This record gives sequence, C-alpha cells and structure tokens, in this order.
Amino acid sequence: MQLTQKTLTPTTTFRVAMVSMAACTALWLAFASALAPAAPTDRPCAADLGQVTITEGEELAGQLDILSWNIQKASNVGWAQDLAELSGGVNLAFIQEASVQAEIPQAINTPLYQAFAAGYTTSEQETGVMTLSSSSPSLRCNFTSWEPWLGTPKATSVTEFPLAGRQDRLLTINLHAVNFALGLEDFQQQFRALSNLLDNHQGPVILAGDLNTWSDKRQAMVDEFTQEFGLSAVSFAPDLRTTTFGRALDHIYVRGLQAQDSRVIPVSSSDHNPLWVRLVFNQ
Repeated sequence: MQLTQKTLTPTTTFRVAMVSMAACTALWLAFASALAPAAPTDRPCAADLGQVTITEGEELAGQLDILSWNIQKASNVGWAQDLAELSGGVNLAFIQEASVQAEIPQAINTPLYQAFAAGYTTSEQETGVMTLSSSSPSLRCNFTSWEPWLGTPKATSVTEFPLAGRQDRLLTINLHAVNFALGLEDFQQQFRALSNLLDNHQGPVILAGDLNTWSDKRQAMVDEFTQEFGLSAVSFAPDLRTTTFGRALDHIYVRGLQAQDSRVIPVSSSDHNPLWVRLVFNQ
C-alpha cells in the first residue's frame, strides 16, 4: 500500500459559508444562538472523578494500544474491513463522526464497551463521537458545543477507567472540534469547558480526536491549552495525518503516559487517516 498524506481542500459547505458570510453571518449567529440549548457544564462530571466504586477485574492494565479515527459517518466502502484490521487488540478506540446506524462496534472482532456522545443528527442518521474500550469505564459524561454558523452540535465524550495496581484512574477525552468559525471564541470555549475536569483529575490523561486545527491560530490555542494541563502531543513519522491548509487535523495528547510506537495508517474508506499509538504509563 502506498503511504500518502491526505490533504483536504475546504469543503463545499465551508466555501459557501465563506462567500455568504458578509451578508448573513450576524443574522445566522443570532438565529443559531436562540435555537441551541446551553452546553452542559462539567461540574457534575468533575465531582464524580474517582468516586464510582469499581469491580475487581475491570481495570485497564499494562500497555495501551489506542486508535483514533474520524470515520466519516461510515459512509464509504471498506470502512468495516479497515476498522476490523485497525482495531485488533486495541484497548481504546476513539471514533469521530461515528454513525449509530452503522453499528460500528459489530465491525470489531473483540467485544468492547461503548460510550457514545450524540452530535449531528438527521431523521435518518445519528452521529457523534464513540469511545470503545476493552474494560468498563467507571465514569461517562458528555459535553455539547455548537457550530456557530450551522447551529449543529459537536460532541465530546469523557470516560474514566480504573487502572490495575494503581490508586489513580485514566481520564480519556474524545473530541470532535468546532469547525466552521473564523474566530476562535467558539473553538476555545469547547476546550475551556474541560478545564475544571482536567484541574480535578490527578491521574493520566488521553485527549484524542479530530481537533480541526486547520490554522496556525487554532493550533496555537490547542498547544497553549494542552501545555497548561501538562499534556504532550504524540508525534508521527512519517506524518501522514490528514491536513487542511497545510495543518494536521487529528491529534493525540497524553499526560502521565509515553508513546512507545505511533503510526498513521493510510485508508481510502474515510477522508481522515486513522492514528494508532501504543502507550505505556509513566512510573
């Protein structure tokens, strides 16, 4: 298989929005703001960190193999075969644009627990972010942000996992970032909603997803946010991550863990190449 980096040109929706922005942005922002319910706070989620009683034998142990992939609503031929091959032996899979109707977990050979946060939904399809895991999470909670131009939801799924032989727990964040906005306010707000959660969690952390970092300013904001909470970026060589305007869109950030191996796997079944990483816990 030829190794290639995917480059995304601006989507049709984005181009149309850019052209019409001067005429309709203010009106549309007001309309979308009126329709969109307020995003939930993370106070209940942060308060429950480490509090839920765990069942012996349900802990994650040893090294962690993880997958992060925007699966493009499972709309392209070959996605199920690719997912089955990519997910062999994974402990955690972070799927963005996951379609409920596609029955994604059934494409994986090993039964995994599922945590789903609903995002964009139509009368025919419900999509969002899906976190699949080899052990049961001790905590699940969701966050919802809104595309300011489109008025459509963008989901974040938070899960916590007990760890064998350790008092602390693993916090995972599966995030599909706000995309169609020129300014940083909505983009930044989506990340800042996680601040209290990251402040209160003392153990290791994985933040993964399609972060839509298609500009220098967006990437700089994510860099500042992750550095503030002690998260380090996993690097990839060769770096075949999908790009827009020359910037990689998909990322994995970790705290209290180190990458032993990392790969980007080229596929034709999505407009994003999936990320695979083997992680070990810091001593």
